[in-house]
Amino acid sequence: MSISPQLIKSLRDETGAGFMDCKNALEQAGGDMEKARLILREKGAIIASKRASKEVNQGVIAGALSEDGRTGALIDLRCETDFVARNEEFLNLANELLQHVLAVGEEGNMDAILQRPALSDSSITVEKQIEIAIGKTGERIAFQNYAIARVPEGENGVVDIYIHHNKLVGVMVVLTGSADKETMQNLAHEIAIQIAWSAPQYLSKDDIPAELLQQELEIEKQRAINEGKPENVAENIARGRVNKGFVQKVALLEQPFYKDESKTIGDMLKAAGGDLKVVRFVRMEVGAS
Repeated sequence: MSISPQLIKSLRDETGAGFMDCKNALEQAGGDMEKARLILREKGAIIASKRASKEVNQGVIAGALSEDGRTGALIDLRCETDFVARNEEFLNLANELLQHVLAVGEEGNMDAILQRPALSDSSITVEKQIEIAIGKTGERIAFQNYAIARVPEGENGVVDIYIHHNKLVGVMVVLTGSADKETMQNLAHEIAIQIAWSAPQYLSKDDIPAELLQQELEIEKQRAINEGKPENVAENIARGRVNKGFVQKVALLEQPFYKDESKTIGDMLKAAGGDLKVVRFVRMEVGAS
């Protein structure tokens, strides 16, 4: 049967699928729109199954705040190529996923998010929505990870989200204290940029596992001994090197501030207000495990 251009356009507008995909689906369905929609959905599931083993090294990190600004969400949405990662539909999917994450409001519950009705079509689940997107792009799309961070109940604080311009790195920081909101927001944003750049693993030196510190001390001590230093001197040298090198690299509060290396992040917090503290930070990066 002949399929009118108007019918094809209507299916394209509704589903976002390509012209030939819509035409073929309508021809298979005998012009029945509902059957054509089902054919397109099944096609997405088949492609998703075929590409399940493909690596997803491209994508975006996206973030959003709740209406009251006290809760933030970050997601890591992956695909196979940079071309799809910059596609408007892929970015729209990321934004929808953010709203689902904020609605569920807890970490470690990916299944609850995937089984929610899609915002753009409540007749399908988020999981099915991702499958359909896979069918349209022809690439594997993976909802890799998400995180929620919030200001503790009853405390004064802010959540700041920083997404690097390439959308490959995103950071979320929760800062609490008695300073005014603008001061905290500005400082939280600077700290988020610092984290994006420096990728700390721990908040403070106290959070670094003792066995890891001891391991680094042994390495540096042996290095000093190999340089010809006596053992007692080598131990002092090792402590200095670990504190100046390893600790500053992995502990946020010990890191020199990226705009003024004469100050640490800990110094910045004290200068802005004695009780200001980072209660949580999250850093995500496309390509990281």
